[in-house]
Amino acid sequence: MRTLISVLSLALLFIAGCDSGDVIELEAAKVQVRLDLDNLMPLQDGFTYQAFARVGAQTFATDKFNTTENGSFVNAAGQFIQNELTFPADVSGASLIYVTIEEKRDNSEEPSVSVVFAGDVVESVATLSQGHPEALGTSLEGQSGSFMLMSYVAGAQSDDVSGLWFVEGSKNSPTAGLSLPLLPQGWRYEGWIEAGGTLISTGAFREGNGADSARPYSNSDTPLFPGEDFQENAPDGVSFPLNPAGGKVYVTVEPFPDDTVDPYGFFVLSGSIPSIPVAESAYPLMSNLTAPTGTATLF
Repeated sequence: MRTLISVLSLALLFIAGCDSGDVIELEAAKVQVRLDLDNLMPLQDGFTYQAFARVGAQTFATDKFNTTENGSFVNAAGQFIQNELTFPADVSGASLIYVTIEEKRDNSEEPSVSVVFAGDVVESVATLSQGHPEALGTSLEGQSGSFMLMSYVAGAQSDDVSGLWFVEGSKNSPTAGLSLPLLPQGWRYEGWIEAGGTLISTGAFREGNGADSARPYSNSDTPLFPGEDFQENAPDGVSFPLNPAGGKVYVTVEPFPDDTVDPYGFFVLSGSIPSIPVAESAYPLMSNLTAPTGTATLF
């Protein structure tokens, strides 16, 4: 009882000693972040996003979240939430904020290597960019390339345009049609052809001077470059051998592992196929960068 009275007395003396015009404030810990994001695609198959803050040698994570088609935030259970997330510690001294794609089966507390974008914190605000060294490490702006239409199926005619290859030169002596920078772990490029309103993948790859990951539509002796002959196992609504006339060609960046067979929405290059395409003719791919951007604000 005497101890309680002593503590109260000291508190009263402290208050009495303060000038009536003084305001005593206790600074609240900055443990929340507001994410204002653009072009962040919804993830499928249980994949989620997660924000991380680096404070010195420590890294702190928010809860996992996802987005909807119109950009709203939802939690891992699909319930709508605000774009304000909470860190489990005071991260007011954070030097870096970044957002990753996390697999549904990954129970590790460590962030994945699929970093969508990152930003250095300046006065509590981080401008998030995929070109940050902690993300892709390159902006991918101003890239270009080329593609050719031809088929490597045995017995293919010289005018066969049912295959798409990211090369230049000739069918018998192709050279790389892409000079894209090597992507870090957690990301892959992927080629696409749009025919009749359907996007068909040509396979994923990390660099343009090498074969891609799969040959789902052909069983032919093909060159060691990204591309595909469209001869078998056609997707629903598409007829093979493919007639690509008037179609579109794209190169995207995809998370690895990938959450869906559809494009992630990170487009790097695009090109058009003429209405009367010519086999073994190089067509240009131009820069068409569409990537997630945003800011993260600590408060």
